[in-house]
Formats: sequence, C-alpha cells, structure tokens
Amino acid sequence: MEHDKTERLETESERFGSRTDLAGAFFNSFGARTSAIKTLPEQLAEKLVEQIIRGVYAPGQRLHEMKLAELFGVSRGPVREALRLLEREGLVVMLSHRGASVAKLTEKHLRDIFSVRSALMAICAEELAERGSIKIQANLDEGTAKLFKASASGDVGEYIVVVYQLSMYLAEASGNDIARTILFSLGRQTLSLTRRVFENRAHRDTWSNNWRNIVEGIRAGSVKQARQAAHDLLSDIKAAAMSALIELEREEQQAAVTEAAKVSVRKPAVERRTLK
Repeated sequence: MEHDKTERLETESERFGSRTDLAGAFFNSFGARTSAIKTLPEQLAEKLVEQIIRGVYAPGQRLHEMKLAELFGVSRGPVREALRLLEREGLVVMLSHRGASVAKLTEKHLRDIFSVRSALMAICAEELAERGSIKIQANLDEGTAKLFKASASGDVGEYIVVVYQLSMYLAEASGNDIARTILFSLGRQTLSLTRRVFENRAHRDTWSNNWRNIVEGIRAGSVKQARQAAHDLLSDIKAAAMSALIELEREEQQAAVTEAAKVSVRKPAVERRTLK
C-alpha cells in the first residue's frame, strides 16, 4: 500500500505549475482522491481558497453567503458547508449573528505557524535525504527549475503556485502523514500574506536559492544540510511575512483614518442642507 503510494508520487510528471489544476492546487495533496468525485462544497471551497490567496477577498472581509451563492450559481447550503470547511483550515472565521469573514493573522499566530512549519519541513527534508530516491530527486529538480523560471519572468501568480506545490510535494513525498496534514493546512494560512512579498524579486531569488539548497542537501544525502536549508527557508520567509503583516496593519489603520476624515467632512454638509 505504502509502496504503491510512493510509486504513484514518483512516476507522475509535470506536477508543478498553474496548469496542473490551479483550482485545486491550494486545497488538495498530490495524488489524494484522484479517482473520487469532489462534493459541491469541496469544489466551492477550492475556488474560495484560490481567491483568498490571490487577494480577491482581503483579511477581515465579510463573506456573504447570499452573494457567494449568486456568484457561483448555487444555493446557500453548499456555500455554508464550503465556508465551514475553510473555517477548519483556519482560512475563515465564522461568528454567531455576524456570518463568515476571511481570517486575519496576528503577529503571534504568524510566529507560531512558522515555528511549526520550520520544524516539520526540516523533518521531511531529513527523511528524503536519508531515502535517496532518484525519482523524487528528479521531481524536486523539476519544481526548483520552474521556481527559478517563474521568479526570473516576474510571474508572481506562477511563483506562488510552484512554491506551495514544492512545499506540499516535499511533505507528501517524505511519507510522513502527520507532517503532511499539518503542513498542508498551515501552508495555506500564510499564502495570502506572503503573496505580497513575492512581488519583490530579491525575496523570490532568496527563497529560490533556499529551495535549491534543500534539494542539493537531499541529493547529497546530507541530513544536516537538508535540515538547515529548510530552517533557513522558513526563517527568511517568516521575516518577510512579519514585515508584510506590519505594513498591512499600517495600511489598514491609515485607511480607517482616511475614511473617518471623509465621514467628518460629509456630516457638516448634510447638516447644513437639513437646516436650509
């Protein structure tokens, strides 16, 4: 059973890039449920995940069931179930009498996520370095090459997809099911934020080189090199993500001040018209 699973992972090709089922790239694992028919709520959840990550829906933004139902041409029931799926993934918050909204990351939550991801990614890299699979190595080489290509072309959309797919493939290929499950969930929670820093070419090049170091450590069979490269990757992304979060909070505060100023200007004008 485990052998069949590994063989399926190792023999698939052209697994990296947006053309490999973009709608599901951020939601499912490689090779998971390949023969199963996805439920309507799962299909809707996939679409919402992609839109949240791409910034269509901003952190804290309300997700109205009725509007989403109209947008997707379905009833409210499947939309509600889709939102509950995303709530379990930490991407959506659902409150009584207030409905659903896109989850907002705090600095503490972000630090906690990256601490766990760093530890688990290092474990997965170590396990692959010990295994020394030629076919898995070829897949990692393919993904890294596409990462550098996307970075050089400035295709941020493609870059973010390949980064996520590489991370999830590393977890999947390691065969560590517990690490895979946790990494799949935590990886999605930060993508909407890290997408902001992917716009920076210097950041993209740094992370591409980090990935190359991980892959080279695995190729060399060096557990120490693979582990350290994984820690370096997550440390660099964490630093950039923290800066992006602080900048985002600053922008939100400024937007709130600007909106409050507009309201204070409009209010006297309305009062003057009322007096007349």
